[in-house]
Amino acid sequence: MGLWLASAVSQNLCADTVTLHPVADTSLIQVAPDANLGGAGFFNAGTAGNGNRNRGLMQFSLLEDIPAGSTINNVYLSLDILRQPNVDLATGTFLLRRMLTSWGEGDKVPADESSPGQGAPATEGEATWQFRFVGGPAWSAPGGLAGVDFAAAPSSTAYVYGVGDLVEFESTPELTADVQRWLDHPDANFGWMLMPEDEIIRKTARSFLSSEDPNGGPMLIIDFTPVPEPAPLAVLGLSLLTFGWRRFRRD
Repeated sequence: MGLWLASAVSQNLCADTVTLHPVADTSLIQVAPDANLGGAGFFNAGTAGNGNRNRGLMQFSLLEDIPAGSTINNVYLSLDILRQPNVDLATGTFLLRRMLTSWGEGDKVPADESSPGQGAPATEGEATWQFRFVGGPAWSAPGGLAGVDFAAAPSSTAYVYGVGDLVEFESTPELTADVQRWLDHPDANFGWMLMPEDEIIRKTARSFLSSEDPNGGPMLIIDFTPVPEPAPLAVLGLSLLTFGWRRFRRD
């Protein structure tokens, strides 16, 4: 009966997969430190030709699609590039760093279509290069501070080329641990920051499709194992085993 029971329970341990899009994403813009870009169909990350930096933020909601208590097995993130520098394009490694503090997405779209990456003046509660929330707490340093506002070590890396090439962050123990932490502690889910490994290199800036894009922008693919629910036969088997053990002790 022990082997039969183990088999019955193991049938409920099958892994599952979900694909999620961000519930929030935005840009921190050094050249426009009081601007927000949270309502645009793209967000920016990387260093522009003038040396000014951009850092992207993304946050995903988990509990609607993954049962609490599940085990996260693998995590993959893919991004689509919408825009890049016109000439002298620089490629390089980009990092995902777990955010340690909260931030406000905002709803601003470009005020000037000739300079879409500069967003529009932020209003209360929106993230900018200076503030996590305008009218509220500032970043520990403009654009965020490693080890305080975001993790000092990256969770995953990807090499970024240009428009037409998918940016793929492979599953790592750190990336998986991020999602597991957020599932177990939803109040700690502040998402990831996207930034180049070397922000000194100019013309690494890219625009990535955001959650406002009709297709949902970034895709987070999560492979997980739900908490096993005892099958009816397994529960019956456990009851029979318990009954038999009690009877054996009485005899």
